Amino acid sequence: MKLKRYLVAFLAVFLAFLTSPSFAFKSSKSKCNSPNYICVVNANGELLAFPRSYVRQNAYKNRQQNVYTQFHQRHENFGADDDYEDEGGHFSHDYNLPSKISSGNIINVDLGQLTWGAYDDGGNLVRSGHVSGGKKYCPDIGRSCRTVTGTFTIYTKKGEDCKSKIFPVGKGGAPMPYCMFFRGGYALHGSNAVPDYNASHGCVRMSPSDAEWLNLEFVRVGSTRVNIKY
Repeated sequence: MKLKRYLVAFLAVFLAFLTSPSFAFKSSKSKCNSPNYICVVNANGELLAFPRSYVRQNAYKNRQQNVYTQFHQRHENFGADDDYEDEGGHFSHDYNLPSKISSGNIINVDLGQLTWGAYDDGGNLVRSGHVSGGKKYCPDIGRSCRTVTGTFTIYTKKGEDCKSKIFPVGKGGAPMPYCMFFRGGYALHGSNAVPDYNASHGCVRMSPSDAEWLNLEFVRVGSTRVNIKY
């Protein structure tokens, strides 16, 4: 069963973290129904609860290897529909995004939920992931850094060597691998810093592997749209 394989991979990658008493504690089933926790059963048959933010933070570090390891346990078992393996062998997560929408060839970015979803020409969800967008205020430029909202068309893209011309302020050169610009200097791009909050100067950060896939396998310059909301 695919889900069991994913669970084994999850436990193997995070065993060192998940056995740490600093982050786990014995829990009741009611605790596991909370959206703030992820639960697993250890070798002793004990039900342990882990803060979702902690598991997610460490899971995203491994997404560069295309290991998508955010799991849910709503009752006694992990939800069978929560995870799937795409045709390219990538583990993906639906992030509670709709599996089908009326629009096609579009990337929906929700900076309130810190998620993105790519929908093919038929409006089917083909891949999704975690993002971090523009923060409310950037002291180095003295103003808001919130990402623009609305629907835009990607007008250019660059490869792995894409870099910022503006940041750091006065220098430029910040890595923006597989950048995809959708309005002015706003872009989707890869980053090794994709926290569980909006932290950028306005661009939409995602894992390098997600940005690479979008850039090389999904985005068509001049036609692929990006919808941004908070």
